[in-house]
Amino acid sequence: MKEDKIFLSVLAGLISSMSQKYSVILILVLAAIVFDFVTGLLKSAVKGKKISSRTGVRGFWKKISLIAALFFGIFLDVFIPCLLSFINVTLPFNVPFGFVFGCYIIINESISISENLFECNPKILPSWVRLLLEDARSKIENKESDKNDK
Repeated sequence: MKEDKIFLSVLAGLISSMSQKYSVILILVLAAIVFDFVTGLLKSAVKGKKISSRTGVRGFWKKISLIAALFFGIFLDVFIPCLLSFINVTLPFNVPFGFVFGCYIIINESISISENLFECNPKILPSWVRLLLEDARSKIENKESDKNDK
């Protein structure tokens, strides 16, 4: 029992300290995920599609994987500097994996939200909003593929 209290106290302390640095990105990612879920339900209702539990469960696990990716980015933010300190290497900058992963998730969720809203009512959003978001995603992906080609 005492060990459980110690573990929970340490876990709560870690979450509290991490949330100070990452609170905004966590809130924005969670808000984007929830908003995408809601607009997906709206799209299904407008299109007259029946909501199935199989699709819901699959979507739920996809959203959980997004949150896991964000936490992996945050883990890398902490792990890489700790690892480098063991070999006496310091970086002149902070490692922003958590923020990069979070921004990428928000962009992708925003594209999905705009697509859902567009399918509900094509006049609800200017088409340039969706195109701008898709352009941002393709630029990020193209920079990554350019780095892999070199």
